[in-house]
Amino acid sequence: MGHHEGPEALVREAELRILGNSTHRYGTGEGSVFVRRCVGMGLHPYVSHARSVMDVVPFMNAHGDVVSFDGRLDNFLELGDQLSLDSTNTSDSAIVLAAFERWGEDSFGQLTGDWAFALWCEREQKLLLARDHAGTRSLYFTHSGRQIQWATYLDTLTTSGAEFEVSRAYAAAYLSGSPVRDLTPYAAIRAVRPGHYVLFQDGRISQRAHWSPLVRTTIRYRVEADYDEHFLSVFGTAITRRTGPGKPVIAQLSGGMDSTSIVCMSDHLRLCVDPQAKILDTISFFDDSEASLDERRHFLITEQHRGKAGIHLEIESSRRTFDPPSELGTYHFPGCDDFSLKLEKSLFTLIWQRGYRSILSGIGGDEVLGGVPNGLPELADYLVSGRLGTLLRRAIAWSLPERTALIGTIYDTARYTTRLYAQNNPKRRPLPAWLSRCMRDSFLELERTIEVVPNRIGVAPHRLENAVTWWHVMETLPHVSPQILFRPEYRYPMLDKDLVEYLFAIPPDQLVQPGRRRAMMRRALRGIVPSAILERRRKAFQLHASLSAIRTAHDKLVKMMSSSLTAEMGFIEVDAFCSALRAATNGDSHWYQAILRTIAYELWLRTHANIGTVPQSRTAPPEFGRTATVARLRTTRT
Repeated sequence: MGHHEGPEALVREAELRILGNSTHRYGTGEGSVFVRRCVGMGLHPYVSHARSVMDVVPFMNAHGDVVSFDGRLDNFLELGDQLSLDSTNTSDSAIVLAAFERWGEDSFGQLTGDWAFALWCEREQKLLLARDHAGTRSLYFTHSGRQIQWATYLDTLTTSGAEFEVSRAYAAAYLSGSPVRDLTPYAAIRAVRPGHYVLFQDGRISQRAHWSPLVRTTIRYRVEADYDEHFLSVFGTAITRRTGPGKPVIAQLSGGMDSTSIVCMSDHLRLCVDPQAKILDTISFFDDSEASLDERRHFLITEQHRGKAGIHLEIESSRRTFDPPSELGTYHFPGCDDFSLKLEKSLFTLIWQRGYRSILSGIGGDEVLGGVPNGLPELADYLVSGRLGTLLRRAIAWSLPERTALIGTIYDTARYTTRLYAQNNPKRRPLPAWLSRCMRDSFLELERTIEVVPNRIGVAPHRLENAVTWWHVMETLPHVSPQILFRPEYRYPMLDKDLVEYLFAIPPDQLVQPGRRRAMMRRALRGIVPSAILERRRKAFQLHASLSAIRTAHDKLVKMMSSSLTAEMGFIEVDAFCSALRAATNGDSHWYQAILRTIAYELWLRTHANIGTVPQSRTAPPEFGRTATVARLRTTRT
């Protein structure tokens, strides 16, 4: 957590400690505070890996620069060599400051790992807030008048005594199912975007990228075996980085290809070194109400294969009651209800109280490894490059397994390519019928002003697809919506920087082929992952449980929405929503996700109402680049 004010102002240690009180329980040790005139930083250490014991306090160098570092620096050895440091005995914080002293802001792009930090440069009187390429650590900030505050969690900023208005832009994005990007539910609080840093200097604020998913390098090998070998190398490194010495790590094992590949590859690497090595513990979720998923059967196959049973937890999502959480605290993002709290209580007992501090997740694998059987990016490459003969040949290959007409495949390719390069036209996108006029206007303004991937001309279609997909993955990471009871460290091997850059640099036909998704992954992991998992079809999409829950709670939901706070704020029209709710109850699944989001947003507002803190709406969030007086910096890391 942190704070900056003008040079004539002083930061007080007591202020920082008060700000940190709301989240101190999520740390693994006692917090520390650094105060130096107009700059203050507070840090609650989270010791989870071997090197994290060296980063339990903010670090200051001889020039008066100070950094509060949260996370894990994976390329510390390489950086140490470049900076002439004994990196083994030098903290990640010290390496970050040494890199910044050598390369300035360009150093951020050279840092590999899972991290976020706040850095104050004394010489230039500037503050920098930065997150790694995948945003694996959250980081938020707010500025008002002569003061800037930032923190790992929203709790610190929203419980500091200030009153916050609801962000109309966030509500428009959330209710329409659009990416929320750097918005938060609170108008005055913004997030540092993944792969970006925010610069505060001379009364101005700007957000800049230090990494982009628009990878422009190309890797080509003569034979498929070379692609497989390279993949095994970077995939193994991604896992080893996240399962090294430190506090116990538990891996999610869903029965799908991603989580299973991570667990089995970890076993393979460990047992090759030591046949008696301890292998990862796992936790698996299942829902018997979803018979089509049958995930229990699949994760049991993996458990039998590795000879180790894991923790099993039934989630029973069809029994959701859509009641606001009634105890323990406040969720600062919509999407949680009393069902979420019950699940969290179980996880607290099964994970936190057993000593696990990190959770290994397979999120992202479907998107970066060719899990979606879509040949259009490859075909669009041939169309844009003028390789019409190759386009025709590959279009035939893609048409056969899908049993589609060749002319239809060519037409779809042309339409896909046009849409990919066309300027964003939000008016073409269908929106839920119950969104109010003001929400539609806010959505259109948001979509017009924020482009996920700008400057598309001249970029190959499959690279654009990769970049667009990447930003959608960033919206799904579980740590972005933290829990109340405990906040474990999530680790995502599939989003490893080196792995992603390799996967985005190779030809798309290595990842997905006609009638064969995850082509390279399946080749490379043969003999490591059970064939029943490696060759299973895509996991079924969970739908029945959600519709069943909506159907069961229909009358309650209608009653709740009759006095809707979301409608009172002017965000939705109740009659139109209840009509869509009735259709979902009768089995219409078209808008069920939007219905669930609207219910979640209403519950979020009601949770605040129960504690007397319903925020008011605000038309628009503050924009970057807008002039502001930055006079005092109070740094709070929690």
